[in-house]
Amino acid sequence: MLLPQSDVSQGELNADPWEPHLPGASPGTRPVARPLAPVTLALMAGMAAPAWGLHLPEPWLLAVGVALWAALALLWWQQRPARFLPLILFGLLGVAFYQQAWQPDFPPGHLAKLPQHQNLTIFGHLNRPGKLAGERVQLFMAAAAWRSPWGWRPVAGNLLVLAPAPEPPPVGAPLVVRGRLAPPHMLQNPGTFNRPRFLAADGLFREVRLSDPERLIWLAETQDYPWGERLRGGIRELLKGLDPAGRAIYLAMLLGNQGEVTQEMRRNFARTGTSHLLVINGMHLGAVAAVTYFLSFWLLRRFPRLLLRINAVKIATLLAAIPVVFYAWVAGGSPSTQRAEVMVLACLLLVLLGRPKEVWSALALAALVILTLSPLRLFSISFQLSFVAVAFLIYLVPRLAEWLRWTGSDHPIPGAAAGLSFRIKEWFIVSVVACLATAPLAAAYFQIVSLLGILVNLVAIPLVLVLALPLGEAAVISQAFSLTPVAQVLIFVGKFPLWLGYQVVQWGARVPGAAIITPTPTWLMIAAYYAIPILVFYPRRSYLTWTGAGLAGLVLLTAAALPLATAPKAMEVTCLDAYGGLEGVIVSPENRRLVVSAATPPRWGRPAPGWGPLPGYCHWRRFRSLDLAIALNLNEANAGELLTLDQQFNVGSYWYGRRDRDGPAYWDLANYLGDRGATPRSLARDRPPTALGRVDLKYVKLAPEAGLALEVAYQGQRVLLIPPVGGLGADALPAAAGPLAALVIPAELAGPQDRKSILDRLNPRRVVVYGDPVRSGAARSPWPVPCQFTREGAVSLYLAASEVTARQRRP
Repeated sequence: MLLPQSDVSQGELNADPWEPHLPGASPGTRPVARPLAPVTLALMAGMAAPAWGLHLPEPWLLAVGVALWAALALLWWQQRPARFLPLILFGLLGVAFYQQAWQPDFPPGHLAKLPQHQNLTIFGHLNRPGKLAGERVQLFMAAAAWRSPWGWRPVAGNLLVLAPAPEPPPVGAPLVVRGRLAPPHMLQNPGTFNRPRFLAADGLFREVRLSDPERLIWLAETQDYPWGERLRGGIRELLKGLDPAGRAIYLAMLLGNQGEVTQEMRRNFARTGTSHLLVINGMHLGAVAAVTYFLSFWLLRRFPRLLLRINAVKIATLLAAIPVVFYAWVAGGSPSTQRAEVMVLACLLLVLLGRPKEVWSALALAALVILTLSPLRLFSISFQLSFVAVAFLIYLVPRLAEWLRWTGSDHPIPGAAAGLSFRIKEWFIVSVVACLATAPLAAAYFQIVSLLGILVNLVAIPLVLVLALPLGEAAVISQAFSLTPVAQVLIFVGKFPLWLGYQVVQWGARVPGAAIITPTPTWLMIAAYYAIPILVFYPRRSYLTWTGAGLAGLVLLTAAALPLATAPKAMEVTCLDAYGGLEGVIVSPENRRLVVSAATPPRWGRPAPGWGPLPGYCHWRRFRSLDLAIALNLNEANAGELLTLDQQFNVGSYWYGRRDRDGPAYWDLANYLGDRGATPRSLARDRPPTALGRVDLKYVKLAPEAGLALEVAYQGQRVLLIPPVGGLGADALPAAAGPLAALVIPAELAGPQDRKSILDRLNPRRVVVYGDPVRSGAARSPWPVPCQFTREGAVSLYLAASEVTARQRRP
């Protein structure tokens, strides 16, 4: 039956009869093909906005949210398209999720409500496997009660305990901790890792640092440990017969325990771009799922009659999900493992539903679930690396593979070799795309980019993830059924591909130029980098996409060359927020650089060696070389940091003043510098440098046992930097020859009782205080001269002939 022409519009005649149509939408209007992708991107944008400075009060969020809901309801009632309103709503939800996750409303019985910075006794149980980190262990404790002046009271919340324990006990072990509750500390310097936000993603808002092992008491367990913990203990016993490297890698891959991975191993994996092998991620779970799927499908095909009654693809998919869930559970359920589990299960779900090509929807679904449960995961390096790598594999590999088919059609390879040749080329493309996609993020977080990562991954991934890992997981399953002999055989077989894979990693790491140390790129540079391949390989390319790719390349090159083209116009003295000591950078007008360090005597509870603020700040400033490194106080607290500087920068020479209590970190520094012919020299016994370009350097003796202070002068402006004095009073400081443009002092000398003496003897026009001003009382009353505290942000002084200006930078 034909309808009159007036009843059928031209848009309806041309519409696809199988295409879904929105009620009330204009004729020919197409719905969004994959709505999860834009919704997830909008949620991510909303979560990222507060990190860039956007903060909306809760009443505003509620009012705008209600208005958006009302607008969407009205549009639905009128059957009109909503257009961008749902995306705005999800962006607003992202803002609300971030603010609630970062600053939650704690209930009255939470750890955050207890007295802070006071010795408290807390009882609880371990709720996650502990992590070894050098000479200390990280324990994740679920608090149950605390001892108040009126007796034991219930308390809730997760607590991070840093203790000098030799090995973490099993999950579920009861313990009692006595220490000071404190929020996780973050240095207020540009380029600093946001540790509080990282811990908040795991629900950790308080920590306790213990220096005395007797403050950590393990209680006797009245019941058997959970079956899962007994299984993990059995796996550790199975791995004791392996060589140290193989045992460390298997522990990291099977149980998520990286405590036995040495620094040398970490450097080898970082230089070859294979650090992802040590972290349980989507590749690990995906490899286990893929091997299980193909083995199950192959076995089902051996029974033709059974194939007439069942769907082999769906059965194999369901069977592949079982080891994925089991693997994630055995690994302890760490955040990265949970994220990878959600990603792999989302992909398996699409295969089960008969839509295996909807990979974008699977990726968006996984991200949506993870970020809804834990919004702060968006800022996790593992989350960013995983999703960026998978997104670029989905986007670029099919296009490059199609180009590979087109270019190879002129010279076809006969026989079965054609398929093998294409698979090898396709695997090479996957390795190239994955390495290029993660390179800017690796540079941003780790300041290293592997040049051999493409080739090493091409060999190491099949050996480690396709052969060794499934054998190890099969050993875990065998151990779960008490088949210990079978598990031993599987581990014995799996150690050979694992050993061979690590030999490839070691060989690649020893190649000169295997990796390059890079300065920290800006987020503008990272965005321009990713825009180039997106626009170049856009499906419908036009002059606009080519123009956009060219502009992105121009922005990238300009941002990279800008620091090299700009020169300072005055002398700069920057004092960084540090863990109690003096850390600073001095830059002359000729762009020559000096780093100065003076650490407080080492004590337990400080970060591991090499974790000081200088390397991260120098990378943030995009320095590649340092002319001088002067340690006014050299000890275990800053020797590791100076070693990191020499490993990542081209340092001209090292000098030290006072040397306290040599230890392993100092001897590592001395041996490393000695191997390259740059042994640290003494400021007291040798002839130290007296100039840095046009900046004069002078070393001031404080007291017989107090070491040296550093005075820098430029065009008549002088700045005196005093190291931690260790009990030396302000009256013992030497009098200045004239007024100082600025004085940099530790907080222990900035108390109200020492101010008058300091102002009379040194006569500074400006004061910079480093250290903890609250504990020393330096912040209790105002100074008569301008005063800034590094605990509130890095302080930069700019000295010219006529003036001294100051600027404070924060992360």
